[in-house]
Amino acid sequence: MLSDPAQELATAFAAGSATGPLTPVAGGISHELFELRTTTGRYAAKRLHEVPERWWWDEYHAAARIEQAAAAAGVRLPARHAPLVVALDSGAGPRHWQLHDWCDGHHPTGPGDEVADWTGATLALLHQRPGGDLPALAALHPVDAWHDWLAGHETAFAQQVREQLPTVAAVLAYVAEPGPPLTAVASHRDVKPDNVLITATGPVLLDWDSAGPETAEHEVLRSALAMGFLEKHHFVRTIAAYRRAGGRALPADPALFHGIVEAQLRTAEWLLWRALGHRDDDAPTRARSAIACLARLRGAAKNLRLIPEWAGWLKGT
Repeated sequence: MLSDPAQELATAFAAGSATGPLTPVAGGISHELFELRTTTGRYAAKRLHEVPERWWWDEYHAAARIEQAAAAAGVRLPARHAPLVVALDSGAGPRHWQLHDWCDGHHPTGPGDEVADWTGATLALLHQRPGGDLPALAALHPVDAWHDWLAGHETAFAQQVREQLPTVAAVLAYVAEPGPPLTAVASHRDVKPDNVLITATGPVLLDWDSAGPETAEHEVLRSALAMGFLEKHHFVRTIAAYRRAGGRALPADPALFHGIVEAQLRTAEWLLWRALGHRDDDAPTRARSAIACLARLRGAAKNLRLIPEWAGWLKGT
C-alpha cells in the first residue's frame, strides 16, 4: 500500500487501488489539484483550502448543489464521485478532498466560433435555475477598509496595492450607478478559458467551487468577453447563441457591465487577504495571491476604460 494519500483517497471514494502517488497539477491558487491513477481509471483529486468558518462550508455545499443540478440539466462537466468531500489526516489535522473523473483535453488559447456557440448555449442552460434560494453576496468593502487592511504593511506589494486604490474607488462608484433590472440565477460564475477544457467530444466546464448566486446578465457578458478573448465577432456570436438557446435579451446599457469589474474587485479583496497572511497560506501561495490580486486590480482599471466600447458591441446583437 502506498504511503502518500493516494490509496486513502482511492479507498474513500471507492475508486479501486492506487497505482502510483498523487501527481501535482498546475492550476489556480484557491485549491491544490492532483492526478490520481488507480486500477479503475484516472481522477482529478482536489485538496481544499477551506476556511474554518460556517459561512465557507455553507457556500461550498451550495456550489456543489449547483454543480449537481447543472449536470442533471445536461451541462457537460466532469463526473463527481461520492461522497461529496472526505477528510484525511494530514498529520497536522484533517484535510478535505473531492474527486472528479479526469478529462483529457486543452484549454482554449484563442477565440473560435464553436467555443462561442457552446458558451452561449451553456450559459442559457445554466440560467434556467433561479437564484432566489441562495444567500446574497456580501457587499463590496469601501476604500477605507482597504486602507485598514494595508495598515502596518510596508512591503512593495502593499505599496502597489495602495497605488491601485483609485481604481477601487472608481469601481465602487461605477457599480453604485443605477442600471436595468437584473435576473437572479444560480450559476457557475467563472466561465473563462482556464475553466474550460476542449476534449475529443467537445468543451467541458470545470471548477465549480465558485458556483453561487449570480445575475444572468452579468455572467453572460463577462463570459462572452473572456471566452471570446475580448474580440468583437466572438462576443457578438456568444450573445447570439445565448439568445437562440432561450437566454434573456440584453439592452445596450453600459451599466450591464457592472458585473465584470465587480467580480474582479471581489476577487481582489479575497486575494489581498490571502497575500497579507490572513488565511494561513504558505509563502509561495501568498506570493501567487499577491500577483493575482494586482492583476485583478489592473484588469479592472483597463476594463473601466473599455466598457463604453463593449456597450456599443451589444447594439450589434
